[in-house]
Amino acid sequence: MRVSSGWTPRLSDAAAPASERLVSALAEDILDGVVAEGERLPAHRALAEQLGVALGTVSKAYAELALRGLVRGTHGRGMFVSYRSEPASGSVDLAMNMPPRMLSDRVIAEALASSAGRVDAEVLSACGPPGGRLEYRRTAAAWLASTGLELPAEELVLAHGAQQGIAAVLMAVGQPGRPVPVYTEEVTFHGALSYARLAGHPVHGVPIDRQGLRPDLLDRMLARDARTRGGGIRPVVYVTPTLHNPTGARMCAARRRELVKVARRHDAFIIEDDVYALSEERVAPALVSLAPERTFLVSSASKALSPAIRLGMIKPPCAFRPRVAEAVRSLGLPVSPLICVLLDELVSAGIASTVRTSIRDEGARRTTMAREQFGQALFLAPRTGYHVFLPMPPERARRLAAAAQGAGVLVADPDSMLADPSQRAGGVRLSLGGPTIADLSRGLAIVHGLMGAASAA
Repeated sequence: MRVSSGWTPRLSDAAAPASERLVSALAEDILDGVVAEGERLPAHRALAEQLGVALGTVSKAYAELALRGLVRGTHGRGMFVSYRSEPASGSVDLAMNMPPRMLSDRVIAEALASSAGRVDAEVLSACGPPGGRLEYRRTAAAWLASTGLELPAEELVLAHGAQQGIAAVLMAVGQPGRPVPVYTEEVTFHGALSYARLAGHPVHGVPIDRQGLRPDLLDRMLARDARTRGGGIRPVVYVTPTLHNPTGARMCAARRRELVKVARRHDAFIIEDDVYALSEERVAPALVSLAPERTFLVSSASKALSPAIRLGMIKPPCAFRPRVAEAVRSLGLPVSPLICVLLDELVSAGIASTVRTSIRDEGARRTTMAREQFGQALFLAPRTGYHVFLPMPPERARRLAAAAQGAGVLVADPDSMLADPSQRAGGVRLSLGGPTIADLSRGLAIVHGLMGAASAA
């Protein structure tokens, strides 16, 4: 006996083709636990009639959901939900900046099983050549190409995640005993700040606006510091031009070209952190395309697929490739062949592309929740991504973070993102991707309720 579906058929309100609106609506309800694991969904023809869409529209939507592992078809019985939603937890983690979970257990298990058959004992026991095996670099190049960035596989260096890539570049551009000044956004990714300081490089915070780092002020700072900088030392500019962490700022094409002009004027290197561009449509050229002779692009699959797929990709200027590859090797965390093959499985099957799109759509839903909760208090009103920023003086940010933790909501340490601990600009980043929708709604409401008290204290 077949059990009727408990799902109330609907289409999302998005301005998109009917099949995409059906995918969005059903995916949201599956992820939110409205439709439980194992529940039978409406038959193709019945759903088409209920929604007033073509039969092919339903078939296309179900196929897309099956590719993501959210549903599975059983011959002669119908379509069933195959995704287990996570239960709500006691505390809410808005500190860990990770993408919303879009890969189901079944898809991961099947991809891992296929990957295991492609990696033998010899490959597992070998470190591989500097920069990574060419076949794996081709996988990385294919992944980048799917995001709109064409780069030669031969010029890539693979790392164990983007963070290792950033650390390796900072090692490669410096020389023993000669610190290199690093210029970056006044609030920025804490890992880059930590690696620069561990390498002994002085860090200088550059003021930002709603498009990120300001090239005009960078120009002034580089000109001012040139008088005291030792000969032969080239400054480094670390920047995240797309969905900047933590503010969500995005540089337009003109801003990027101006930044490149400033870097050339002062013969500065650029480290382009591109990890969040993987879940975005590219609307402006990458800095590595504008200035390949001085730009070290660092990217990864972890922010657009899953934190577990830690395959970092570095595109250095050709002359620096051996040094970057050696720096990666010296850090002692070689790239896992299993991770490389797993990414290849996901890319070749079309799963990576649809998951990246799903993360973008789910991120848009979550940022909408943050906009509705905080309004003008946000630094920006982002349409996509999965982190938002509440700008405020550092002392107030510390009070808000402490109060949130006391109320069961974790946020990133505000001080960890400050390029200059004595600066007056700061804020609190809220990471939206990790919690369930129910937990996220609760966590945002708690932080919003605490903001007045943090301001008055």
